[in-house]
Amino acid sequence: MHRARFLWLLVPFAGLVELGLFAKDASRAPRITEWQAMRTEVARLKRASDLLVVAPEWADPIARFAFGDELMPVADEARADVTTYARAVEVDTLDASVPELDGWGVTAEHRSGRFRIRVRENPKPEHVLFSFLSNAHPPFLDVTAGDAGASERRCVYSEHAPSSTGGLHGHLAFPRERYLCGGEAFFVGVTILDDQDYRPRRCVWAQPPEGESVRLSFSNVPLGRKISGYAGLSYFLFRDGQHDPVTLSAHVAGEPVGSYEHRDERGWHHFEFDTERFAGQRANVEFDVRSDDPSDRQFCFYADTR
Repeated sequence: MHRARFLWLLVPFAGLVELGLFAKDASRAPRITEWQAMRTEVARLKRASDLLVVAPEWADPIARFAFGDELMPVADEARADVTTYARAVEVDTLDASVPELDGWGVTAEHRSGRFRIRVRENPKPEHVLFSFLSNAHPPFLDVTAGDAGASERRCVYSEHAPSSTGGLHGHLAFPRERYLCGGEAFFVGVTILDDQDYRPRRCVWAQPPEGESVRLSFSNVPLGRKISGYAGLSYFLFRDGQHDPVTLSAHVAGEPVGSYEHRDERGWHHFEFDTERFAGQRANVEFDVRSDDPSDRQFCFYADTR
């Protein structure tokens, strides 16, 4: 009973221990000036097509500030995954590594100060024939809203639409270049969402209008064995999974090749459609996005042909 009176002292003691560990960790982690000093060496190793990654993951914003957009462009930072990269330059400290590169071979490695730099190669890189994300603009893409028939209407492409960000707890960024389908949120355009690990993912926003679908029609697309993609909504906003699912259906040359149903709680989720019978050909590809209750269906997807 007498000892119990002093148990509360454990709380500030634990706080002091945690503060001490934090200070120790901070002293081990390189400072921003050290990251900046590494830029020349990293730039020498990195080829234009390489992916540059850093570990631990929390150091990524520091590294991007130090290295700049040229070495760490948004397209790489907000990538769908790493499967299409043949080579990567990994810069790490605290003897960390990037989990995405598990299974990649190390072809070169050296230490510089408190950093370890490794050149790594993907044992089975996948070749992209056509990126729907990179071609989500005229003349490759035509967008219509509404079901086929009298209610179908063409969405108008604009290069100067009002851009906006939702801020904390708000919608994803509305890009300046987008297809306007009626109403501020009903458009098709490239933006960035947050996945289940709160990492950025670059994707095509395609929120279906009320009681209708939105159709993305890409012309003269080179085809391979499959359409590979990811779909998601802002995980921060929709992680509770209280809304109706969104369905993404794909047609090649008018023939259905697959359908994917996305539920909020899945986060950034992979899908594939088999296009083996069209491999080596060029054809029109259509994506149809629909939801029974499209309110707040800020659906966004990435897709390519391989």
